[in-house]
Amino acid sequence: MVRHTRQCRERGVPFAADPSQQLARLDGDEARELVDGARWLFTNEYEAALLQERTGWRDADVLDRVGAWVTTLGAAGVRVRRAADGLDVTVPAVPDVPVADPTGVGDAFRAGFLAATDRGLPVTPAARLGCALAALSLAAIGPQTYEPDRQTLLGHLTRAYGADAARSLAPHLEGVR
Repeated sequence: MVRHTRQCRERGVPFAADPSQQLARLDGDEARELVDGARWLFTNEYEAALLQERTGWRDADVLDRVGAWVTTLGAAGVRVRRAADGLDVTVPAVPDVPVADPTGVGDAFRAGFLAATDRGLPVTPAARLGCALAALSLAAIGPQTYEPDRQTLLGHLTRAYGADAARSLAPHLEGVR
């Protein structure tokens, strides 16, 4: 992973860093190299603390080295911060989702978030889509056994963020059954 992020930096290719379970095995230099220059840094709360412990960086140090820091907060949702423009937004999770298996929920969130940002959506709608996809994953057994469907996603979006939010994201769900 360190080699890949190094190559991205050398070639000027934007990249996302998700150090997750790797943090326990990385020393400070490796952890710093893994995330430095990432357009998107993804962690959960525990990983955020571990990243700071490994690197010796404070919040401001991390934010100065990445485009945006996306921290999943479990049932509390997700927080996205950016130093460049002072962005600091927390998007709540979809409420009252039955928990069948938490394995893969972070992957589902990242998939929805990155798909939305790739389509040019701002951070808040992207985080909402990520949370809606995470809700589908959370309710399924197995890390990738859920099948996204348009109506369920729109239902989660409407319930959690309102009809206007769901309507604004609906055109970006083209291709979802």
